[in-house]
Amino acid sequence: MTTLPQTTTVRVPRTTGPATLMVPGMGMSAGQVPLGTAGQMTGADAWRVIRANMVLIISSVVIFAVLGVVAYFWLARYYPRYAAIGLIEVQPTLVLDPLKSSEGVLDRNSIELEQRTQAAYLTHDSLLSNVLQRSTDLRNTGWFQQFKGDVSAAKDDLVDRLTITPIPDTKVIKIQASTSDPKDAKIIVEQLVEQHLRQQGEIRRNVELRRSQALNEMRNLNQIRLNELNEQLRQRGSKLAVDAMGVPGHLNAKETEAGHLISMLAERESDLEAAKSAYERSSAQLQSGQDPADVEEMVARDQLLNTYRSNLDTIDVQLAELQKLGDEHPAVKQAKARHEALSRKYEDLRAEQASKYRAAYLDRLKATMTIQQLAVDRMTKQAEEVRSDLAGLTADLNVYLVLLDEQKTVRDTLTKIGKELEDIRSYQSRADQTVVLWAQRPDIPDRMSFPKPVIIEALAIMMGLALSLGVAFLKEMLDTSVRSPRDIARVGQLNLLGIVPDEQDDPQIAGVRLPLAIFEAPHSIVAEQLRQIRTRLQHSVSLDTTRAILITSAGPDDGKTTIAANLAAGLALNGRRILLVDANFRKPQLHAVFSVNNDKGFANALAAPDEFAQYVKETSIPNLAVMPCGPRPPNATELLESQLLIDFIDHVLDDYDHIIFDSAPLLFVSESVALAPRVDGVVTVVRAGQNSRGALQRVRDTLRQTKAQQIGVVLNAVKAQGGGYYARNIRTYYEYQGETTAPVKVP
Repeated sequence: MTTLPQTTTVRVPRTTGPATLMVPGMGMSAGQVPLGTAGQMTGADAWRVIRANMVLIISSVVIFAVLGVVAYFWLARYYPRYAAIGLIEVQPTLVLDPLKSSEGVLDRNSIELEQRTQAAYLTHDSLLSNVLQRSTDLRNTGWFQQFKGDVSAAKDDLVDRLTITPIPDTKVIKIQASTSDPKDAKIIVEQLVEQHLRQQGEIRRNVELRRSQALNEMRNLNQIRLNELNEQLRQRGSKLAVDAMGVPGHLNAKETEAGHLISMLAERESDLEAAKSAYERSSAQLQSGQDPADVEEMVARDQLLNTYRSNLDTIDVQLAELQKLGDEHPAVKQAKARHEALSRKYEDLRAEQASKYRAAYLDRLKATMTIQQLAVDRMTKQAEEVRSDLAGLTADLNVYLVLLDEQKTVRDTLTKIGKELEDIRSYQSRADQTVVLWAQRPDIPDRMSFPKPVIIEALAIMMGLALSLGVAFLKEMLDTSVRSPRDIARVGQLNLLGIVPDEQDDPQIAGVRLPLAIFEAPHSIVAEQLRQIRTRLQHSVSLDTTRAILITSAGPDDGKTTIAANLAAGLALNGRRILLVDANFRKPQLHAVFSVNNDKGFANALAAPDEFAQYVKETSIPNLAVMPCGPRPPNATELLESQLLIDFIDHVLDDYDHIIFDSAPLLFVSESVALAPRVDGVVTVVRAGQNSRGALQRVRDTLRQTKAQQIGVVLNAVKAQGGGYYARNIRTYYEYQGETTAPVKVP
């Protein structure tokens, strides 16, 4: 049975204040990249890769440039090409419509279409076969002789050597042939175009012959139609009584009669509307109790009513004379009685006469309206009859006019056909009856078209540049080592505390113990970067609660001891009492750094935590004490997982502000894994160019699985190489301080 205490739980840090733990992405140093863009390569990264591989790139370009010169002279000697160029001009296109001339100016689209058409003819299999079989000059060339009469092989080779190019915005087509003999190239172009011109001339003559035949047939048909039209016009003219001036007489008379009837009909319709309006207005007045003015006038002229009115006037005169006798006088009463009786008779008679006159007035208006309606109906019927006659005459006239137009069209067509036939006879008498003509005959080329020194050299340089860049970026993609802050950001969820340059790049580190660089070379760039790591550590976590710190790494020789010793010295120089403990039982280093005895140390202190002070060694650095590793215990992992470690840390922190453990590689030694969750924080050291991103990721995941508090990562031994980090920063740092030390050299 083991005599060690049983495994304890993870030690809880002392809580003297609120702990401020660093979340992923906080407190990134200069040069870090946000995690959201960690997997992307920026322009700055591309330029860094180019600068880092500048020697490779320049060497490749120079080598390929030399190879380009060699290739040019080799090709010029064994595979030269001479290109003969001829130009042909497209003539106005042939139009198969017999009524449209084949002469004229083409528009842009027609020219481009004709250019493409002729280019297709020039590369057609039949044309190539004809020129190879019929052209004696072509068959006598050295180019054709190499095929020993094999037309099929010569044709296949000719297709590769020919280039037919329509020139935009012109009517010109460029024909180019390339051979090793400049004279052969000229003969090929000339014979090909001549054969094409002969074939096109034959096609044009056949087309004109067919067109002439079609025009003659069309002329005969149009002459027959003209004779038919003349006879129809004569018959129609007789029917319409066309006079010498071409005006139809019958139609004019009917038009005059129709116009007169329409005018009279309009008057009668106006009278009818007036009669209807008068009748409706009078009826409405009578229904409302009002007498029209005409009725009142008829009542006023009634003789009997006028007689009664005269008698009433006479009685009124008598009453006026008798008023002096008084109203009770018998004569006055008698006169009034007669006046009243006569007045009643007058009113009755007036009402009777007014009723009679109203009925008579309405009857008269209705009779007038009836008469007007009969007149309108009669004239409407007459107008319809005239219109019917006029419509028939108009239809005949329209036919007559259509025949006249057709007669004119047929005559114009006959005239145009005659002109076209005359043009065809004139065209057939000309010598140039082809669609295309020579614009520029080819000359014997005096310069090689292939190879071109500029093109060969440019291609060679581009190939060298592309190859070197491909190799450079392939190396960058395949390199999974951690070399820069961006690589740490690619791993993700890690806080970069700082970057320490390689000791060989700092001229002030020469002869100085690197683990004590912050004390022995305080003005060096290495010491400056270590102080920045100390400052970032203070801002990343609360040092009041984070007092036990473990320094570890992914693999051996990453510089854990260097970072642990310098970090401990930096905190001690900052006024804190620090105990630096060597917890690397496999390969202890601190006793050699501080030149102390390693017979007893941390292993002994774990057995008696309250007696740890006797194993502590003071150093020349103020406030810094060191505890060497001591003899390696047989059960180191079990010791670190026991309560003894917790008691040891508690006793140490009673006398010191911080305890810093220098441990073994986390991925290889179990003691570091056991120690990590029992301290307040873990700092991981990564050696640039040596550790891979996968190893750093496994360190991160291991710390997370053991619930250890990851404080951050220190990127150690970053070399100031071309395209890398720190080359310009180191030089600027010393120039700013006015140092005379020689600037850093970048390999």
